Amino acid sequence: MVSFNTRIQIRILTGIITAIAFVFLGARTNQEVPSEKTPPTGPYLSKVIAHYKKQLTKGLDVYGPEKTAFWMASLNTQTGMYPRDATRPPHIPQRAYLDRSVDAPKGSTLYWDMPSIVTVVNLSQVTGDNFYKNSANAYMKDFMKYCVADNGVFLWGNHYFYDAFVDSTMKFYSKPYAVDFKNENGHLHEARPLIPAWQALWNVNPEVTKKEIMVSTENHLVDRATGEFNRHADKKSDHAFTEAGGTLIYTMAWLYNKTKNPEHLAIADVIADFSFNNRNKDTGLIPNSPMHDRWDKYVSTSEVGLWSACLLEAAQWADKKTVAKWNAMAEEAITAWLKYGFDEEKQRYYGMLNLTDGKPVWRTDDYPYKPQNYSDIWEPLFPTHNYPISFGESCLMLYKRTNNPLFRQAVDRWVNIIREELPARKGRGAYAEHYGRVIYFLLNCHEQLGDKAYRDLAVTVANEAVDKLWAQGMFRSHPEEDRYDAVDGVGVLSLGLMWLDTGKKPDRMGLYF
Repeated sequence: MVSFNTRIQIRILTGIITAIAFVFLGARTNQEVPSEKTPPTGPYLSKVIAHYKKQLTKGLDVYGPEKTAFWMASLNTQTGMYPRDATRPPHIPQRAYLDRSVDAPKGSTLYWDMPSIVTVVNLSQVTGDNFYKNSANAYMKDFMKYCVADNGVFLWGNHYFYDAFVDSTMKFYSKPYAVDFKNENGHLHEARPLIPAWQALWNVNPEVTKKEIMVSTENHLVDRATGEFNRHADKKSDHAFTEAGGTLIYTMAWLYNKTKNPEHLAIADVIADFSFNNRNKDTGLIPNSPMHDRWDKYVSTSEVGLWSACLLEAAQWADKKTVAKWNAMAEEAITAWLKYGFDEEKQRYYGMLNLTDGKPVWRTDDYPYKPQNYSDIWEPLFPTHNYPISFGESCLMLYKRTNNPLFRQAVDRWVNIIREELPARKGRGAYAEHYGRVIYFLLNCHEQLGDKAYRDLAVTVANEAVDKLWAQGMFRSHPEEDRYDAVDGVGVLSLGLMWLDTGKKPDRMGLYF
């Protein structure tokens, strides 16, 4: 028989447990939820809203001892939660690297979520429901709490993520391991090819954001005099990829617009000089990276289109002298590539050009991280230094600036390639990011050139994307599997669909892709 004192102790203990449970469950039950009332929307925007309603209510970090506002990087589209079995079927082509944890297993990756961050901020503006924006802000705040090195460098990009199951920031070359914050300086910081939504981060904490930009850029810069830079923030002479240079140029120009500190613009300018000054003086072609005796020292790819686009976009924040210089650099770089880069017989752009004579370089090996023989709009794998749509965007911007028919011809050639290669990947379907990039490019063409045919083609691409990727109330990020991965670019697709339905270009808040 239980004694009176024991019964009292049991009641007290039960009361404590009940109170704790009530507080915990109440906090979970009363967490912010999206409004059930939304204004009338079109067929694409309604799916974007439904996707983020599900992702931001079901797909948060509820796994380790510490619950955070992080968005999980991988989700099962049926449950909206982290997949019980996260292994990838062998027939699904991988999106990012074959031997690295860029997809943030069991975790979260703010860098690759940047397009979705921008999407949900715009969703709050469109719907009048702050749920979406608040979820994004909470996510960025927790990232700044848990994933910033003591020197201010963001631990994100292609070598860092947050593991939600063990509540730790992780770093990796291939196999992830926990960050030791006592010794971590962010030397593997590698934020390419997406340029982060700096304004969204700035709105959360301008001091932290400015410090990340300043310290990481300083550590990416190898030689202040020549502008030599490295893809990693370790001050070492290594791979000066043009895509990484473009990211740094754009970022420092964006910061200059905030601070008006001429030193910030000077850093952007000298980084631009480094890639441009390493062009071949006979062909005018810019190497993918002038460093080391490797394949990318001797070829130029459509990556020069991304570099040029970064210069042209960054020029909006520069002074008049720098604007003229960067526009001229981009024009010369793209003109040189167009001189050699198109196969008239195949009506396709080459994947690689020999730096010294401009002739196409044909693949003779199975090395995965380089372009195919022809630039492929739908290529799943990153990084292959293949940016056809960014190249098309550069041609469009240059045509609007110069009215040179050479650039208009290039735009129409890219559009023809898109049209002829639908359905994507011979009917298998493409990754969300690639559908989104194409839609965005076509809508830019419609906006800048006025021909309704561009928008009609964007609708065709959007319909295919929805047909291939809409599953169980949200977007899967690649076909043939009911799975969402942040690294696959659903945010890019969502921005394109949002623009298509609303007729208004979303505010990208510093994001560039």
